[in-house]
Amino acid sequence: MELISHLQKLASAALDRYIQPGQKVAVIDFPHHANAGDSYIWLGEIAYLQQRGASIEYVCWHEAFDPELIRRVIGPDGVVLFHGGGNFGDRWPEPHKLRLQALRELKGCRMIQFPQTVRFDNPDNIAETQQAIAAHGQFVLLTRDKVSDRQAREYFGDSCEIQISPDMAFFIGALSPQRPVADGFVLARTDIEAAGAGAVRHLALERLPGSWLRGDWLASDWFEQKLSNQLCKFNTRWNRHAVGRKLMVGLANMTAQARLNRGVRMLSQGKVVLTDRLHAHILCLLLNKPHVVLDNDYGKISTFHQAWTHPSEMAVFASDFDDAVAKVGQLETSAVA
Repeated sequence: MELISHLQKLASAALDRYIQPGQKVAVIDFPHHANAGDSYIWLGEIAYLQQRGASIEYVCWHEAFDPELIRRVIGPDGVVLFHGGGNFGDRWPEPHKLRLQALRELKGCRMIQFPQTVRFDNPDNIAETQQAIAAHGQFVLLTRDKVSDRQAREYFGDSCEIQISPDMAFFIGALSPQRPVADGFVLARTDIEAAGAGAVRHLALERLPGSWLRGDWLASDWFEQKLSNQLCKFNTRWNRHAVGRKLMVGLANMTAQARLNRGVRMLSQGKVVLTDRLHAHILCLLLNKPHVVLDNDYGKISTFHQAWTHPSEMAVFASDFDDAVAKVGQLETSAVA
């Protein structure tokens, strides 16, 4: 698929100048939560690093972060990579709290932020982040849309290098969907980024043509939960030893892959998908599945779509419920034709 390959090349071009084949790297903030989209980003990050030939020496979730161990295992020429996503700012405070801690406690280590959406609501938090980045002195920030890139340059352009890049989940590559069981599937946000009364979860399924199912991917199945619990239980202990660190990389990837498999099963249920989640949009592209997209509460998906994915004929952006219903009908008609 040409668009996927193109976006992979753009992301590689942004990252390759900072990460060399054989270089030792640590990846911080494995997504220990059931929001499947963050695990797609993780799998893409690992796939990129493997393709690049980097040596992944250390991974951790937020409670297992150990700056002294990171320094020891990656050495003076290694690179620290912070997991990408939509949490550079104060909308989701826990990941950003860890990011600031890493900046303060890993001075002297080159640190690269995988592509992020930048969103701050509190000026005090902008100032705190400015201070941490400036004091660190070797931070590189990758943004994943033009609005985030503009804000990052305004807030942090004097203190760090800034590059724009597509989301890392595209490194997963093309996927095969399963057989659909309904005309459509609604993957609807149920968290704080849902767009109020305009959120997809409030759209009555009866308005959509044919048979439709609805859900969100915030709930782990038992297998994912078992893997994730094991990772959290053993992360600190296993990271003390070289063999344990390699096992931890494998366990993290296995956990993320289980979440990807769940997402594929969910979106495969419909011939057409309607969603207000960014990574449902991305996963539909990887599955080559026609879908209609509504925005989240602050425009994260529309800015990403405008920057990278608008050329795809598989994705149609809708402005409101009436527009979404009409465009779903058009996609279903096109699929039948």
